[in-house]
Amino acid sequence: MTSTRRPAASPERRDLVEAGVIAATEHLLSQGATFTELTMQQIATQAGLARSTLYLYFPEKSTVLLPIAKRLGDGAFDIINGWSPRDPSGLDGLADAILEVIRYYRERAHVLAAINEVSGYDRVVREYWNAELDKFIDLSQEWLRTEQGAGRTSADLDPLTASLVIIHGSNQAIASHVTRGDPSRDAVVAREIAANQWFGGLRRSDTD
Repeated sequence: MTSTRRPAASPERRDLVEAGVIAATEHLLSQGATFTELTMQQIATQAGLARSTLYLYFPEKSTVLLPIAKRLGDGAFDIINGWSPRDPSGLDGLADAILEVIRYYRERAHVLAAINEVSGYDRVVREYWNAELDKFIDLSQEWLRTEQGAGRTSADLDPLTASLVIIHGSNQAIASHVTRGDPSRDAVVAREIAANQWFGGLRRSDTD
């Protein structure tokens, strides 16, 4: 009997299709559509694909957001990972790095809004985006443990709990500001977030 199964796509073909779908989706979002409003047909047409081909690579519409979320998270992580508590710039350097993240997200506000929108009702997207944030939590814990070991932050600080509060709180503050806040206040917001992370974690005083 002759098989009717399609051969598996090559990695090169998959990468090409994925890049086209990401670009198409981001373009449609930048035109003012919400992700919920978009249809697979619209995405396929914008990407120059047959809808059936799009479904081969993305069986559910929400899965289109996963590589987009990864790229967004990776870009922000690279910015933050470029700074270190050992940097002599200290609080000022952290504020500058967070300001760069805010500006990075602002340029991609339509993407961030889509991720937050769909995370509210789709478990797969929510868990995927939370996994992206886990990279920041791991980095924060690494920083806090190093600073504790060097005696520069409180010995009674719990690195995991502090990192959860710092990262999730900062993410919510940045997302809210980027989607609804005044761009002229980007530096003010960045400084306040940095100060909370600096004095609340990296340079917390010992309690009596």
